[in-house]
Amino acid sequence: MAHRTADRPAPARRPPVSFSAELLPYLGAPDLDALTASQRAGRACVWGGRPIPLAAAVDLGEEIRDGVHHFPQACGQCIAVHAFNALAAHSIDCGPCHGEDWEICPVGGGLYRLQRDARRLARGAC
Repeated sequence: MAHRTADRPAPARRPPVSFSAELLPYLGAPDLDALTASQRAGRACVWGGRPIPLAAAVDLGEEIRDGVHHFPQACGQCIAVHAFNALAAHSIDCGPCHGEDWEICPVGGGLYRLQRDARRLARGAC
């Protein structure tokens, strides 16, 4: 006897946004102690606080504190805004970035690519 199975939806995939962990200090992510349990677990945006689906979440890296694993994430809209603001602040004192030649500077280039890529997956604001 043949069994028919319903087509299953494809599993949610991670968004195509990645960046160097060296950029995290420039983004001004809140301290883990200031986050809710949902934000520390990666179910809500660390900045806006709204729930975010896996397909729209930007991973901010795993953090282990007191033996507990935390997986903070951000929505595309919030990380795009924070990356843009960080690039603007960085560009003031960085000659290549001030002239919009971001590819010469690893920080400016990384922030530029991060805000550009995050804007592509932004689906509403927190």
